[in-house]
Amino acid sequence: MRFEPGEVPAVVVRERVRLDDTDSSGLIYYGAVTRWLTRAQFELWLALGFRQEGLLPSPMMPVVDAHLRYHGPLALGDAYELRVWIDEAGATSLTVAFEIGLDGVTKVDARMIHVHLDAASGRPSPLPAAMVAAARTRRPVA
Repeated sequence: MRFEPGEVPAVVVRERVRLDDTDSSGLIYYGAVTRWLTRAQFELWLALGFRQEGLLPSPMMPVVDAHLRYHGPLALGDAYELRVWIDEAGATSLTVAFEIGLDGVTKVDARMIHVHLDAASGRPSPLPAAMVAAARTRRPVA
């Protein structure tokens, strides 16, 4: 099921490009962005209420596909906004979407597909109903 914009909450993380996020040119190092996405996704899980032991999606929701598209540069010191939300939920997988913007202009967009695995077998298993329900019912967090 694909979610419509605004149907599910988006979490916004505001941060600044740090020295360890850049290469020798002072622009973002492409690999640094995946750290930003992972941190923002953790904030999304918390906003959706997955705080209790055993409920936080982690080892049993591995990323099986990641796609990042760079639209423009971000430089040392730039204050960016990273928006993250659940874009799509299937039977055993979900897609988390990201946009990184600077002054209202999208600089990076990304998608990560996670597959829910059964702990015993390691095989794909249905997404927890609580995860899909939480994505639809929680209010946006700024």
